[in-house]
Amino acid sequence: MPAFPIRDSALTVRRTPRGDHGAVVNLKSCEMQHPGAERLLSTVLGRLTPGDVFRYPYLGTLTRQLAAVHDVPPDQLLVTAGSCSAIGLVVDALAEPAGSLVLQEPSFESWRYYAGLRGVPVVRCAGLTGEPVRETHDALLEAMRTAPPSIVAMTNPGNPTGSVTPLSEVDTIAKVAARHGHLLVVDECYAAFAGFSHTALLPGNRNLIVLRSLSKSWAMAGARLACVFADQEIVDYLGRFRPDSVLSTPSVRIATELAGEIGQLREIWRDVAAIRDEFTARVLGDHPRWTALPSGANFVTFATGVPGEGKRLERELAARRIRIRGLDDVDGLDGCLRFSLADRDLMRTVADVLATVTSSARC
Repeated sequence: MPAFPIRDSALTVRRTPRGDHGAVVNLKSCEMQHPGAERLLSTVLGRLTPGDVFRYPYLGTLTRQLAAVHDVPPDQLLVTAGSCSAIGLVVDALAEPAGSLVLQEPSFESWRYYAGLRGVPVVRCAGLTGEPVRETHDALLEAMRTAPPSIVAMTNPGNPTGSVTPLSEVDTIAKVAARHGHLLVVDECYAAFAGFSHTALLPGNRNLIVLRSLSKSWAMAGARLACVFADQEIVDYLGRFRPDSVLSTPSVRIATELAGEIGQLREIWRDVAAIRDEFTARVLGDHPRWTALPSGANFVTFATGVPGEGKRLERELAARRIRIRGLDDVDGLDGCLRFSLADRDLMRTVADVLATVTSSARC
């Protein structure tokens, strides 16, 4: 490129375009594939008009609706173009000036990507321990006690485990963070499927920021919307970075219509959890030596007890046009594999294929 001043840290990260997986059964991306969601979206899309394309987006109505759904004042909420944009916003506006990001692992890759892009040092804290594996916050708490004022980020429910940290424990973590001058960011991308939100902790924790994607729980992965909840002063500061400028009117209108159907969405979330439990029981019945990690998300992770088995089964299922995630490359999850969920009939078919693959391997 022509000689010109650039951000050198940007050259240390690798941009990988998102792949097109429309031709396979995609049980890796955790998109909400549910017949009720498809019917609801079909109805909502039928309400859109040409004006939803040629007009600029107006966020007032959607902001008030989302605030009501999550029981927060409207001035404690920002809408962003997906959780990746929300994470980038937090890194730009807060982590870069602080000069530090304390990150509980495993975590969403966007945290490491945007920190690397901006040259923000990352303190990575192991969040898994034991056999069978369980979540731990010990390393995170220790890092908070010794790090300078930082952005501290965690995910609840966890990904790729699905494990749920009780709100009371998150409240304790937030208060430890406050004592040491940190802001705690909780990514609750999957919390709808567990029936809770960390927004309930905002009144007692002015240092808490909650990120909630609409990609999974509102079946809007293609529309790219997320929410940032925080104290009014934090929201006012983050809003000065104009995250609303990259939102589209069709996305805003779809979310506005879905907010009016929140009762149907909650029914779908409960059914997704039931499908998860049914699929888990079937797979464990077929594989009695496996264990399932307790999940509060729209996916389930199985521990096979065999090192390398996660990636092997990922390849075997990929050969049958089923896309899942083997987790052997994640610290503490060697031999594990994760399935996100679809409708009941499809998950039964996937369980049949999985049983065939594993029985063939034993022969």
